[in-house]
Amino acid sequence: MDSTDATDETWEAWSARVARELEHLGPDDWVTFVVHVDSAAAVAEERREARRGWRRAFAPPPPPPPVPDVFLQARPIEGLLALECIGDAEFEGITDLTARQLGTLAALGWEPDGDDPHLSATFDVSESGDAADLIAASLRGVLGAESPARVDLRRSS
Repeated sequence: MDSTDATDETWEAWSARVARELEHLGPDDWVTFVVHVDSAAAVAEERREARRGWRRAFAPPPPPPPVPDVFLQARPIEGLLALECIGDAEFEGITDLTARQLGTLAALGWEPDGDDPHLSATFDVSESGDAADLIAASLRGVLGAESPARVDLRRSS
């Protein structure tokens, strides 16, 4: 399961695929999700294309800007699926997430963990679909992944 598998995949199909993978995580397995960030050259090309197409009046609103230093992790713990939203890649309590983004994540179902920008959620393994939906909603609506193809995944194995 990587970003190249999801080129034309819908969020619904992506969530279903992730739910199946979450169901089959072993006791020492984990999977992380992060918004893919393009190189500076790719960003410049996207901006040039956007300027050429500025007359598209009925274009959907742009997704939120990507937040590359935030990652989501899922792992099994004692028969449950434990999800973490790590808001700072260096684990120093500093985050690129705004208070509004943290509030939106909490409204989606994430629970704050102390003062650090870390959030968590726990699901029964039978609720892997709900866990995958939370991950997808967080990536799409808060962390700026415009499509499943913009999500980089890493697995323990």
